Parts: sequence; C-alpha cells; structure tokens
Amino acid sequence: MPISRAGLAPMTPIVAALVLAFGAVAAQAQSLSEVVQAARGVDATYLGARSSADAAHYRYEQARSAHLPTAGLQVQAGRDSSTSPTPISSTAIINQTTKTTSLGGTVNAQQNIFNRQNDLGIDQAQKNEDIAQSQLAQADQDLIVRVAQAYFNVLAAADALNSVQGNSKAIAEQLASAKRNFEVGNATITDTREAEARADLARSKEIAAENDLLVAKVTLDQLVGRNGVTPHPLVLPAVLPPVMPSQVSDWVALAETDSQALKQARVGLEVAELATARARAGHLPTLVANATYGRTRAHEAIDGEGAFTGNSRNAGVSVTLNVPIFSGFLIQNQVNEAVALEQKARTDADGARNQVVLATRTAFVGAVSQAAQVKALEAAEASSKLSLDATQLGYKVGVKVNLDVLNAQSQLYDTQRDAAGARYQYLVAQLKLRQAAGNLGNNDLLPIDALLVK
Repeated sequence: MPISRAGLAPMTPIVAALVLAFGAVAAQAQSLSEVVQAARGVDATYLGARSSADAAHYRYEQARSAHLPTAGLQVQAGRDSSTSPTPISSTAIINQTTKTTSLGGTVNAQQNIFNRQNDLGIDQAQKNEDIAQSQLAQADQDLIVRVAQAYFNVLAAADALNSVQGNSKAIAEQLASAKRNFEVGNATITDTREAEARADLARSKEIAAENDLLVAKVTLDQLVGRNGVTPHPLVLPAVLPPVMPSQVSDWVALAETDSQALKQARVGLEVAELATARARAGHLPTLVANATYGRTRAHEAIDGEGAFTGNSRNAGVSVTLNVPIFSGFLIQNQVNEAVALEQKARTDADGARNQVVLATRTAFVGAVSQAAQVKALEAAEASSKLSLDATQLGYKVGVKVNLDVLNAQSQLYDTQRDAAGARYQYLVAQLKLRQAAGNLGNNDLLPIDALLVK
C-alpha cells in the first residue's frame, strides 16, 4: 500500500490486529511476576520437573519401607478323601474311606534387624530426591528467564514499531516541506525524490516491525497459556538498578554455594559414593527376625462314622543370619563398577564447577557490558536529538539539504529503538546473572515490577 504523501498510510489489517490486542491495555496489562506465575501452571518443562520431584519423593518413601516390618496372612482350605485297605482279621480285609476337611490361617511377620545394603539404599534415595528438588528449582529459574525474555521481547518490538512509525511521520512532514520549497523555488526536485524514497523504505520497515510484534506476542501468549497478554511498559526515564555485588569474585562465590547445577553434581558424587559402599556391603551378613502364628480347624470321618473335630495352633519366632561366602565374583565386580562410576561422578563434579564459574563470569561481563551500552545509547539519543535540531535549523537557513535532515531523523529513531532494546536486555542480563549464580527467585522480579508502569 503506497504511503500517503500528505501523512501516514491508512490502517492495515496487521495494525488493526495490534489495535485490538492493545485495546484493553489498562484492564489486561500484567506485571512480570504475574506472567511468570501464570506460566508455572502451563509450562511443560517446569511441570515435568515438578512431577519428577514428586516421583523421587515417593521412591524415597519406598526405600524407607525396608526399615519397617512386613506381615502377611495366608488362608488355606481343603478337603481330602482317601481309601485304604484295612485288615480286620487274618483272612479278611475291608476298604476304609477317610474324609478330612480343614480350614486354617497363618500370619507371617518379618523385620530386618541388620542389612547394610538397605540402609545405604535409603540414603541413596534421599540424595536422589535432593537432586530432583534441585532440578525443579533449576527449571523454575529457567522458566523465569524464558518468560522475562519473551515479556521484554514484546515491549522491545512495540518500541521498535513506535520508532518506525515516528520516523514515518517525520519523513512525511519533511516530504511536505520539500514539496513546498520546490514549489516556491527554494529547493530542487532531488529533495522531494529523496524524501519519497525514504517514505517508501520506512513503510517496508513498519510492516516488518508490525510482524515482529505479532510474533513476539504470540510467543508470550503460548508460553503463559493465555491470549492477549499485555506487558507493562517501562517508566521513562528509567533508573535501572546497578549490578550488585559489583565484583565478579562475589558472584563466583555465590555460584559455588547456590548453583543448582553444581549442587546436582555434588549430590550426584555423594550418590556414587553411597553406591560404592552399598556394593561393598554385599560382603556383609544380614540378620532377619521372623514370627509365625497359625490356627487350623479340621474335621475327619472314617466311613462316615467316628467323626472327629479339633483345632490346632502353632506359633514360632526365629532369627535368620545369612552370611555370603562366594557368589562367583559377582560382588567384587559390582564393587569395581561402582568405583569406576564414582570416579566419573567426581570428574563430572569438577567439570560442573568449572562450567558454573565460567557461566557466572560470562553472565557478569554480559550484564556489566549491557549496562554500559544502555548509558552509551542514552547519551547517543540525547546527542541525536541535538543533532536533528541543529540540522533542521541549518535546513531552514539553507546550509543543510533535505538529505541531511532525513539522515538525522533516521539516526534519532534508530538510536531510540536501540536504547529501548538495550534497557530490556540489561534487565534480562541481570536475571541471567542470578540464574548462573543459582539464586534467582520471585523476589528478584519485584525490583523489575517497580520499574514498570502500574
């Protein structure tokens, strides 16, 4: 659609969709904390980590059952009939039929008194639950960063669109001025042609910016599980919080204490050490206590006569000691395997520490660099405004041409767009730094919410 030479272009379908999306900003706008909380209810990665943590807890409870007694009831009912020859004299034999009906029950109970492998298995299950809880915390931190990135991507795309539209409006005004000057003979047709070319280019950029904003909004909506999520914009001029602590060594110290990835590696090493001890415990004896109580009622008749009915009871307590002597080198090889896996876990823990330190240092440098870029772009924005004012004045008095004004306008709006994007990226960089250090939480979103329009 060609741009109107007298002003802005008519509203396109994309712009109309954006207007509908932003039409109820006051009612639907949400803070970053609210959006993150909503995402926790629908994000598949986070929900999967939470289910895994629940499953790890139940596995621990299953392991604990080895410390508890077990009991079972066995009920037996039967009927038996047998016929056998019975001599009644030296020359006579008769067949006698004996029928027996019985009903009985037995209760068996068992309690482990000593089983070192079971004890170590319980400790392993508890450590595995700790790992799952750490993975859940890590998934939550990752969700916060992903939602924050999508949240600020929408704001950055909206600012980019506003910048392009402002540039288009300024170009239209400069085009009208060039035409007036040409009509009165104060300028050449070149100024008009240059302004028309810039107007067409600005229109193409506006279409691209509209598309970027729609994509950013769809991405945020899908992540949160809602339609029409509208982020609060930043209050301008924004006073962004500094990176605190200001020394990278302090952040590295925090990471070595709080990093979820490092916690998982360390606990994984402890699990491997327990596995080695558990394999060695295969050489140890086990001691089990058993208790049995049973009762049976029987009815017996011979040839339908002489019926006998009686009850029998039995009870007993025993202790069983099992001592392994030789198992075909099975236990020895299990120990060797566990020792090798323990060494791997120790190496993995050392590697995890190096990766965490590197990630923390990289995130710190990125946040500090982003803060410096924000200051530089804000200074460039102020300088670009002064440059545009001076260029426009020079154009009016004839020392500057129309192209100079168009270049100054483009520089100003591009700088405004870049400065806005740098502010958002700086806020995300701070969250990523806390994520690398392992202490990112909901409270870290509150200072950001305070910078947003209420």
